[in-house]
Amino acid sequence: MLGFEARKRLTQPAEFSTVKKSGRRFSDVLFVISAMHNQRAHARLGLAIATRVFGTAVARNRVKRLIRESFRQHQHALPAVDITVAARDAARTASAAQLRASLETSWKNIAERL
Repeated sequence: MLGFEARKRLTQPAEFSTVKKSGRRFSDVLFVISAMHNQRAHARLGLAIATRVFGTAVARNRVKRLIRESFRQHQHALPAVDITVAARDAARTASAAQLRASLETSWKNIAERL
């Protein structure tokens, strides 16, 4: 199996909007994360990384890879939830270590509170 599993992704616009509207928000300086329970046996991830925030495709793809890898490492500790991740302006200048630390804190908060 190559890369990030397709069945663990949010792909439809309706899925994103449902999670953003009805889900619980977890935010910090770098990310805004929405999460809500799903009817599946596993967590699913959807990314909303705006061109306005990161500019170049290289920068956007770098942060998306980092988020997917962090999710992959923590997905077994998460409940059955759908998660959307949006980057804030501060994420543009943050180091990879800062981004990982922020995501790790968010995954722990989701696991504890949902």
